[in-house]
Amino acid sequence: MSKEVPVRIFYRGSIDLPLNRQSISKGCWHYMKIKPILQKTYFRTFLLLTTVLICSIIPFVYLLSAEFAKYTMLEVRSNSQNEVNNLASKAEMILGNLKAYGLSMYADQNIQNWFFDASKDPLIDHAALVAQSNFMSTEPLIQRSYLINLKNDLIVDSKVGIVRTESFADQSMLERVKSFHRQYLRFFHHSLDGSDSLALILPATPEKPSDFYLVLLIDKPLLSKLLFGQTVSSEQDIRILDKDGFVLLGASNPALNEQLYQAGREQQNSHFQVRLPHQKWFVNTAKLTTENWSVYYSTEYHILTRHISLFQQKLITYTLLLLAILSSLFFWSSRRSLRSITFLSEKLRGKVAFANSTSDAKPDIQWIHDGIDMLLNNVEQLHASMRNQSELVRTEFLAQWMLHGTPGTKSYEYIQTRTKLASCEVLFLAVLRIEAYTVFCERYDFPSRKLMKYAIRNISEEVIGAGSYAAEGLDMGGDHIILVVGGPASGGLQLQRLLEETQNQVARILNVDTTTAVSNAYDFGANIRNIYDHIHELTKLRFLNGEKQIFLESDYEEFMAGYPSASEALETTEIIKSIRRGRPETAVVLLRQQMKHVHELPYRDCKLNLTYFTYDLLKNFNKSSVLHEISSIHQLLERYSTLSEFQAWLESIVTMLASETEVPKSSSRKEEIVLEIKEYVDNHLQDAQLSIEQVADNFSFSVSYIRQLFKEVMNVSLSEYILQERIERVKEKLISSQLSVLEIADQCGFISKGHFFSAFKKFTNLTPKQYREIHADSTGKNIAPPSLSWRSGS
Repeated sequence: MSKEVPVRIFYRGSIDLPLNRQSISKGCWHYMKIKPILQKTYFRTFLLLTTVLICSIIPFVYLLSAEFAKYTMLEVRSNSQNEVNNLASKAEMILGNLKAYGLSMYADQNIQNWFFDASKDPLIDHAALVAQSNFMSTEPLIQRSYLINLKNDLIVDSKVGIVRTESFADQSMLERVKSFHRQYLRFFHHSLDGSDSLALILPATPEKPSDFYLVLLIDKPLLSKLLFGQTVSSEQDIRILDKDGFVLLGASNPALNEQLYQAGREQQNSHFQVRLPHQKWFVNTAKLTTENWSVYYSTEYHILTRHISLFQQKLITYTLLLLAILSSLFFWSSRRSLRSITFLSEKLRGKVAFANSTSDAKPDIQWIHDGIDMLLNNVEQLHASMRNQSELVRTEFLAQWMLHGTPGTKSYEYIQTRTKLASCEVLFLAVLRIEAYTVFCERYDFPSRKLMKYAIRNISEEVIGAGSYAAEGLDMGGDHIILVVGGPASGGLQLQRLLEETQNQVARILNVDTTTAVSNAYDFGANIRNIYDHIHELTKLRFLNGEKQIFLESDYEEFMAGYPSASEALETTEIIKSIRRGRPETAVVLLRQQMKHVHELPYRDCKLNLTYFTYDLLKNFNKSSVLHEISSIHQLLERYSTLSEFQAWLESIVTMLASETEVPKSSSRKEEIVLEIKEYVDNHLQDAQLSIEQVADNFSFSVSYIRQLFKEVMNVSLSEYILQERIERVKEKLISSQLSVLEIADQCGFISKGHFFSAFKKFTNLTPKQYREIHADSTGKNIAPPSLSWRSGS
């Protein structure tokens, strides 16, 4: 006897149930035995394939069965309709023959002699009887006939002979004959001595009463047999109803008659359905136009679907048999071809160190899947690193050249080997600045803006590179793209045309308005940093006249030729500082102080000073949405008739610019601004002159606001971020390059040797030489440098 263990189950009370410990252990043993089988790859594959097979075949079989049933029903309905149409045609033909036969009988000379005989000659009576008998013998459908002579009150009955009207057995027919009916050659129902038949009366003239009539009584059973045949089963019903719903031919079923008559009147279709208790009939109908009768061909519904159901049952049986055969084949094939996966997974578990290998109960395929995932991730990372390395190296060397003014040794080697610029006769530098940059930022998020600027760079290189020029684009962050163009010394005009084409293509493809400025031709050894700053400033000249053109250095010289002398020029520096600090009242006071000097000048000098003063004041805020409506300073000055009006407008603009600085940004917008700041900093790390003031000027914010915003979002000060990024770049170059420590420090923007060594020691507790020696052996293992603590969120 096995020992019983009481187990208490709580459900609104408690019940003690004795459970057999041996049965529990046996169930666990069976489960442990089945579980490894369920984890086998071939068994899981077999289950999956069988499930997919079932899920795919069952809907197909269902649709096939439904289509077969639909097609079969259409065929049955079509055949039934053809059958009822044939019955209607056959009935009209037989009834028409009977009418023609009756007219021939009525027109027989012997019968006509009897109608018009007034002498009551026995020979004439005999001849009429003989003629009537002859006609009756040749048409079996005529069950009985009457020759009625109302004038002489005599009737020749085919079964009785000549009788007086008062002795005539069918008095109801005699009354119908005496009452004049205008229906000509129409059959109707007639009953005599409990026997039903169809009757036809043939008058001599249809438009007025006559004294002479021929009545034909048609044998209904024989006519039904002739029309319907012997094939009508108990599940089928064929009947002919007159216009009042009376059964003329066929079985009499009052309930079905009523349903057929009502449905035939309500529906115009030639087929419909009627329901009786425990029965459902599908009905096809056709009209007998000559008699105004309707033929109804009714079939019980289960008769129509009996063969369909039988086919569906066979289809299901064969489908199940097919599924069983295919499942057996799947099991055999899966087991034969996938058993090796188990051995492979065991080898992987023994040789590959998985990150999450704590669960030994994973299926074989999961182990292989995890191993392949690790391999693919490593390959993908390697591919992405190799794909991006070229672009990163290109950007670094070009940015180093742009920010330092002259290319270093490594930068020159890269430019000489990877680009065509060094082989060109002269160099040109062009800047494409995006107009209405604040609207551009509101339309696109930060990743989209980078992609848009990347597209502008590609379009520019494609258009300019199609000529006899070599072009290299560079995104230094901010609102513009730099193009370094190499070409012939005499190609300035052609380059201007290509830059105009570039503007047009960017506007057409990207719907982005740009302003372009291009430098004169320079040698490769020129200080390109000074040229870049000058050309970038040149793009802002569009603010003067609003014209969309390619600005040249000569345009700037012309602009500066009319600039007031230092003693006469109005001071804008303090006003700009007040605006960036968010102090509108102070900015307005300073503006009014400067405007007092303008009131004392002649008109020409006043307009000139206002032009340059407004340009110097507002060009620093060209990214602000407040200035997007201003297209030209010259047009702006022409708009106001008095100096006071222009001063009032200028004060309102200054107030709005200062107030805009004070407006708190949403969290999402703050994060986007910080992303842009980080991008700008990353692109200018090689610039030894990079400072917080330079960053603030680029984004038209005050230094204090930039510091506060960056600290709020990144939890680190902007100056600390710049220093940390420079140290990170130094660490990368110490590991990945053979440059000297001082060359690396110079490329990463460190001005003094002492500042570089103290900063590096602060962050790593090592000297640069020690750091390089320690990480020299792990160069191929750790591709990415370690991140600083604030990057990981700690």
